Amino acid sequence: MAIVLPKVSVKDLQEWSKLGEVFTSGHRLCAGCGAGTMARQVTLAAKVLGDPMMIVNATGCLEVASTVYPYTAWDVPWLHNAFENAAATASGAIEAMKSMQRKGLMRERNVNMIVFGGDGGTYDIGLQSLSGAIERGHDFLYVCYNNGAYMNCLSLDTHIMTKDGLKRVTDIQLGELVYAFDQNTNDLVLKECSGIFDNGIKEVYELKTLHHSIKTTINHPFLTVQRSRKNYENKLIWKTLEKLKPGDEIIVLKDMNDGKRYSFKEIKISKKGDYKVHKINEIKLPEESNPDLMEFLGLYVGDGWTRPHKAETGFSFPENSEARSRLVFLSKKLFDLEPSTAHQNDVYLYSVNLARFVDSLDFGKGAKNKIIPSWVFTLPYEEKEAFVKGLMQSDGYSIGKSNRYVSASYELLKTLRLLLQTINYRVGKIHQQTKKKGTFVVYRQLLEDSTYGYVCFSKKKKPNINKYLSQAKQRDFLADNEYFSSEKIVSIEFIKEEPTIDLRVEDEHNFIADGIVVHNTGIQRSSGTPQGAATTTTPPGTVIPGKIEWQKPLAEIMAAHDIPTFTASPAYPRDLMAKVQAALKHDGPAFMLVDSPCNLGQRYAPDMSMEIAKLAVKTCFFPLFYTYKEDWVLTGISSRLAKNPDRKLPIEDYLKPQGRFRHLFKPEWKKKLIEIQDTVDEKWERLVTKATCV
Repeated sequence: MAIVLPKVSVKDLQEWSKLGEVFTSGHRLCAGCGAGTMARQVTLAAKVLGDPMMIVNATGCLEVASTVYPYTAWDVPWLHNAFENAAATASGAIEAMKSMQRKGLMRERNVNMIVFGGDGGTYDIGLQSLSGAIERGHDFLYVCYNNGAYMNCLSLDTHIMTKDGLKRVTDIQLGELVYAFDQNTNDLVLKECSGIFDNGIKEVYELKTLHHSIKTTINHPFLTVQRSRKNYENKLIWKTLEKLKPGDEIIVLKDMNDGKRYSFKEIKISKKGDYKVHKINEIKLPEESNPDLMEFLGLYVGDGWTRPHKAETGFSFPENSEARSRLVFLSKKLFDLEPSTAHQNDVYLYSVNLARFVDSLDFGKGAKNKIIPSWVFTLPYEEKEAFVKGLMQSDGYSIGKSNRYVSASYELLKTLRLLLQTINYRVGKIHQQTKKKGTFVVYRQLLEDSTYGYVCFSKKKKPNINKYLSQAKQRDFLADNEYFSSEKIVSIEFIKEEPTIDLRVEDEHNFIADGIVVHNTGIQRSSGTPQGAATTTTPPGTVIPGKIEWQKPLAEIMAAHDIPTFTASPAYPRDLMAKVQAALKHDGPAFMLVDSPCNLGQRYAPDMSMEIAKLAVKTCFFPLFYTYKEDWVLTGISSRLAKNPDRKLPIEDYLKPQGRFRHLFKPEWKKKLIEIQDTVDEKWERLVTKATCV
């Protein structure tokens, strides 16, 4: 039976809007996201038909932003599935409903099944599942919203190395300078963060080497060593996590530029005579960091506390311990302050200004909440070493040349591990143990079970690269590099589903996360990415103009399955909604490819999304049509352009507003622009030749 598009008028849209939304407000899609507009139009067109509907949603932008647990933006039954099997999940749901109807557990009625998948989950990894479901003849509408890329992400507890020190990925700001790996010189450089993306909940894996670990999604790229039988053919290449295995080598940070002394921010200072302030004990507070102060602060982080309301900075160091002796010496030297050492196991410094000063340094409160703040990572080597020395005197010990530091704070151990990796230490994994209630610890009996952890570390020996460079490079590909080294992967394991976030860094397209060189997150090429587009995995240069390949002809591939196939754009809602209704009235599978502009990935202002979508159609880059069996029919604007070819806009009008194509307008890529225009013209002429117009 031929496809007949219903007539949809502006008045129809006005009346339908009174029915209420299926895809409701409250979702976390970006301002200007084409997917949200598309989802509203598709589901409203389906609601008008009167039959109940069910949504199956592949992992992707639309899924992660519309169902942030425990909330949902969907007002109908909705099922989330993996990235690659949305169509198979829909098949299973359809068969389950048929079975329930046969058993009398469900009233027999038509249920419109709508499947949403992004370009990554449809063009690429989900294509096999979709083809199989179509072959089985299951009755559903599959809607692919193509935003021209897909995303890879990091866990929210990832730490990024920035100019201002170590920061959680969630604390990174647009325009901030982060450290990156210069792929031309292999140097450590600073580059600007130009994009931050909340990618919602995804499956997260943990990659571990002997001295580093990181949690990412399976499609995140890492800088790896590709070795050959001939040493001069060894090189660095990018590989996604799914293509890595234990034994592969990745690039990690081993050292950083020597920092500078840190200038402390001003705090409120109490003076003699201030109202209701006791134990002032006026002292001269330091204005900037120095080795003695950092050793003192290391002692504090290990076993200290503050109580400003009592003007107290306390330390739990027993009599005759090395830590107590150093604390007394440093207190006198730094602050000219005599500690109270009358207590057998504790030492007290009484000065309200000192307590306030220590509190202002952001080391955290309580044994389980201590951390190493970002500014410590910006210090000179000597001061970092002094801080570690203080930590070791408070809660550490040595066995031969190996050091072990113990703490109840997992975050402290994690940040210490990363700090040590910036001063060329070899650091093991974080071990965790539990001591039972009643156990004596530092002369005190535990009142409850206590969990703590420890890390082992030792100073690295520098290889004799002048004499044995070739041998050293067999173990460490970057043995002669000042800042980076290579380490073998020990394990890659699935952890759980958890929230994720993306960064985009300009120029070098990489950054240092948890001490490991990782590629830009943000925008990764898919088979739906246009030729010439710049993505984090297809960066343009002097030889390669961004993505080399043309888009996969997905609509034509689906049409070859002998099913109704539609293309649509949210910029033309009447055309899109008419096609949705025609597809749902068809008995059997149907497919719709929707152009879904993404202002973050395509790099344009959020209020331009519908204009960009219109230009895609008016330049014939994304023509509107439907096809079934032998019929090919142009619709809407595309039909009018076929009848009036002089109204067709040049492809430059579509490319120029998008930052992902900015490089194509340099003189050296003029030929590439001409090639793209020629390809668009050729594809359009082939379509016009075989299609009729409505």
